[in-house]
Amino acid sequence: MVRADTDAGVSEVVSTVLMVALVVIFAAVAASMIYGIQMPEEPKTVAVTAARSGETVTFMVHGGMNMDRVSEIRCWIGGVGGTNENFTLDCRAGAAESRNITDATRVVVVGTSVNNESWILFDKTL
Repeated sequence: MVRADTDAGVSEVVSTVLMVALVVIFAAVAASMIYGIQMPEEPKTVAVTAARSGETVTFMVHGGMNMDRVSEIRCWIGGVGGTNENFTLDCRAGAAESRNITDATRVVVVGTSVNNESWILFDKTL
């Protein structure tokens, strides 16, 4: 009885699949370079909280990995806008400030980096 060799073509199939995968990966890398697609930035790690106790809302800076890049931390009461109350927190871990807010209100804390880039650190209705 003669036995058929069924594994003879496996090597060619595997190598063809690997070559196609490599070509696709190289094409994707080349396209991202040509069209200027950039990798997303690493997330900024700065922790700021706001907590309500009765009518008092306390804002606190807890620090974070990117505190050295922060030039300003601005707190907005009632949402970000020109007519809403806002104030600046110290850019150091442990800095805190309290405000008297009677009703449930949206509170937004925005951090600004040294290169004038802004990001939202806290946004919640308290």
